[in-house]
Amino acid sequence: MEELGSMFNNEWIFLNEKLSDVKLRTACGKEIPAHRVLLANASPVFKAMFSHDMLENNNKVVNITDISYDAAVEMLRYIYKGSVVETQEFSLTAEVLAAADKYQLKGLKNKCERILGSNLSTENAFVALKIARTYSSNHLKKQAVDFVRCIIDGTLNVNQLNDAILSLIRFVSKQ
Repeated sequence: MEELGSMFNNEWIFLNEKLSDVKLRTACGKEIPAHRVLLANASPVFKAMFSHDMLENNNKVVNITDISYDAAVEMLRYIYKGSVVETQEFSLTAEVLAAADKYQLKGLKNKCERILGSNLSTENAFVALKIARTYSSNHLKKQAVDFVRCIIDGTLNVNQLNDAILSLIRFVSKQ
């Protein structure tokens, strides 16, 4: 008899056209095959979308044009497999966190917060603070504040301190 765990393995349909019943259209226009029941099970936003007489439900296409293709794939990786690629770029992880927040995927949001927090540097600490504020990410906020305190306390070498100052200038000038 087949193990119960393998009966619920959705890896075989991840990014697979077979049996898909909806497409996610990303920022670049590329479409990703998906399955409404899995999306609805993972996200209350998708559940509401597919449970009512909405355009996305009738057209079988969901426009997620504020999300990049790569971020959408990572969001789906989490929905289908329960995992994310932890070696990805800081900016992509930030995009995935934004998607997780939008679609109310708390587990994915928490994973992204941890990944961002563990990859803090003098170049991205202030950006991480902005991300934490934007998406109410308290764990990331604490880690970024602690990191910035280390910068202020002078526990970094001169080169790291110079990088942090330049990063802060770039961050403030973009505001």
